[in-house]
Amino acid sequence: MLKQTAQEGDWLCLKNLHLVTSWLPTLEKELKTLKAHKGFRLWLTTEPHEKFPGILLQSSMKITYESPPGIKKNLQRTFQALSTSLSSANTPTLQLTLILAWFHSIIQERRIYIPQGWTKFYEFSYGDLRAGEQILKEMLIDCNANIEKLQWQTGYGLLENAVYGGRVDNEFDMKVLKTYLRTFFNPNVFAGIKLSGVVDVRSAQGLKDVLALVNKLPEQDNPRVFGLPSNIDRSVQRFNSQKVLLALKQLGRVSDQHMKFQREKWSGLLGPLWKLWQTLIKITEFRKIKIKVHKRYFLFSFFFSPSN
Repeated sequence: MLKQTAQEGDWLCLKNLHLVTSWLPTLEKELKTLKAHKGFRLWLTTEPHEKFPGILLQSSMKITYESPPGIKKNLQRTFQALSTSLSSANTPTLQLTLILAWFHSIIQERRIYIPQGWTKFYEFSYGDLRAGEQILKEMLIDCNANIEKLQWQTGYGLLENAVYGGRVDNEFDMKVLKTYLRTFFNPNVFAGIKLSGVVDVRSAQGLKDVLALVNKLPEQDNPRVFGLPSNIDRSVQRFNSQKVLLALKQLGRVSDQHMKFQREKWSGLLGPLWKLWQTLIKITEFRKIKIKVHKRYFLFSFFFSPSN
């Protein structure tokens, strides 16, 4: 398909390449030897992956998409995606979906606070949300949409073991997930207990009510919504700073026997800092880096040509 579209000048899109990183060197070789029509365009989509070839990235024009953070934005995306299926839903279905969406947004946005929120980054996805929605629909069918007769233990077991819990491999994180499930998916929520002390599920009588609740939420999340202390942001910033300092210290551990420049190691550790530097100064051409390595510190001299 690649050769055919390149010859005919068509466009080709290859999706989710992070799932086939072992095949990407083959794609690189084909692109190097490819004689393409001037109208040919190749689109590649991927999630961040440490084994994605750097040469393939460097030879491509890159567009990065990242969803805006925050519980409010998360819920807005969720109900925008589910608006068609919820347009004619009854009140119990809407309320249960609101609880699921809140739970989903909490565990996703909690990933900002690593390692205090989660010990690592978990890929809780839209597919998990849809699977959870289907489970809740089946539960409502079994009890004839009577909230009082819902089999909560069944929901806990499926969401904990088959859907969201299947991604969690840490004992502490699993306890957090179980706590959220039993706190949100609870009969007390339908008796007036607000979700995270913020959202009253009883006021969601229709889809318009749900959207109104979401739109009233603040743009910036309070850490207490996640059950975290108010000074957690300082801890996260301190943790990120320590990671940068540790990376710089690792650059200084040069072997006394070899004393040779390790290009791949320096590139991997300095990559994030270099990208940030390029973003700040917007320089188009990078000509030369002189690196002088001393026992206790590093001196970096950067020489750039003026930007046009």
